[in-house]
Amino acid sequence: MKQITTPNSLMKIAFDTIKKAIISGEFRPGNIYSEQWLSQEMSISKTPIHQALLDLEGKGFVTILPRRGFQVNKLSRRTISNMFELRRSLERTVLIIVTHKLNAQDIQQLEGILNQTPQARNQGEFLEYDRAFHRYLARLSDNEFIINALDTVWDLSDWVGGGIRYGAQTFSQICKEHRNILEMMKMDNAELAAAAMIRHLNSTETRFIKVSMAE
Repeated sequence: MKQITTPNSLMKIAFDTIKKAIISGEFRPGNIYSEQWLSQEMSISKTPIHQALLDLEGKGFVTILPRRGFQVNKLSRRTISNMFELRRSLERTVLIIVTHKLNAQDIQQLEGILNQTPQARNQGEFLEYDRAFHRYLARLSDNEFIINALDTVWDLSDWVGGGIRYGAQTFSQICKEHRNILEMMKMDNAELAAAAMIRHLNSTETRFIKVSMAE
């Protein structure tokens, strides 16, 4: 029997578009949306949209409701805590792996990200630099399983983080925490670098929990 496949490009467009709408708050938690309506809005057939929704359901963004559409999930305090438990484990492992093999080019790249971060023109741009720092470290691990797992929790982190209004003091604190992580790496001390990452993620989790409790 001949298999019918959906073009990956359409699935990716649908996935990225729906995910962006969720993270930005355009699609609200608890609301139910029709796949047919989304298909018409995006001018894409229902098949790639449904496949994208299946992927998003697997990543924790939505719940598919048969014959009704899909519902955007609400991130509970427990979900956020579980998310950061995974982040701490994975990102600590990343630093244990990569600290001893950090070279001059890697340091230059990371320094470049850190130097650009305070120049961000808005919160969205600042968070892009924040994620670039974490993603660069993960890529150095050369472990696709760690990278793929972190991509999922970073997306969820962006979702929660989008609801936080950062002040200048918070921006400064995040920059300081990132700088401290890199300084420990430059000292070739993986344990201290990992400990600095844990402190950074703990403070981030605290901010996220405050937002979830206020809703």
